[in-house]
Amino acid sequence: MSKFLSAIKSPADVKKLSVAELGLLAEEIRERLIQGVAKTGGHIGPNLGVVELTIAMHYVFDTPKDSFVFDVSHQSYVHKLLTGRESQFETIRQPGGLNGFMLRTESEHDCFGAGHAGTALSAALGMAVARDMSGGTEHIVALAGDAAFTNGISFEALNNVASTKRLIIVLNDNEWSIDKNVGAIAEYFHKIATNPTYVNLHDRAAMLVEKFGGKAARHIARKAEEAAKGIVGRGMIFEEFGLNYYGPVDGQIGR
Repeated sequence: MSKFLSAIKSPADVKKLSVAELGLLAEEIRERLIQGVAKTGGHIGPNLGVVELTIAMHYVFDTPKDSFVFDVSHQSYVHKLLTGRESQFETIRQPGGLNGFMLRTESEHDCFGAGHAGTALSAALGMAVARDMSGGTEHIVALAGDAAFTNGISFEALNNVASTKRLIIVLNDNEWSIDKNVGAIAEYFHKIATNPTYVNLHDRAAMLVEKFGGKAARHIARKAEEAAKGIVGRGMIFEEFGLNYYGPVDGQIGR
């Protein structure tokens, strides 16, 4: 019997847990995913890979005010478990049960229904532009796997991302879609993830902030980070599109 997961009736309950308890919640979710999907079928790998990430998103942001746009959305099982659908999880992909993807008519926490790769960035960009035009303050978060960036529609969104004031994109780089990713984009992401200079950029910036303190130090740290990126690889692609890139971060701590 799960101790923490059974008590989660909404994302507000996630925020009540300590960081240590969040780790235990992640373990319970993995167990529930394996047991449930073993009975009903469904997407097990993509969801096991976003357990901590989804918990962290709900710990920091506030749906349904904030919007989560999952690319493909077949990795939204954890999101469903944390948004009041835990008791129905055994009905997923069954007649009359929960949908295997995000579905707007199923929950107020599902802001966008999708079943194809590459759509998250464009959808999130549209939502962010609409928010800016209406004077809203909510967060729009797009969660996309690395395979989504081999889709032309993702680059169309990136080409226009500078038109919005604030858009958060989480790149879940797992080197895998329906098969191992190949091509120049996959190779580029691999270089970012395995290059030790990229990994240490923010640690070095933090050391500078601690040493000097204040706004001036933060500015210096940011410039130092940009300079280091230029040394590692000329023309950091995300920075060139107008995005501030942070990472890579090991987002999975569970067994």
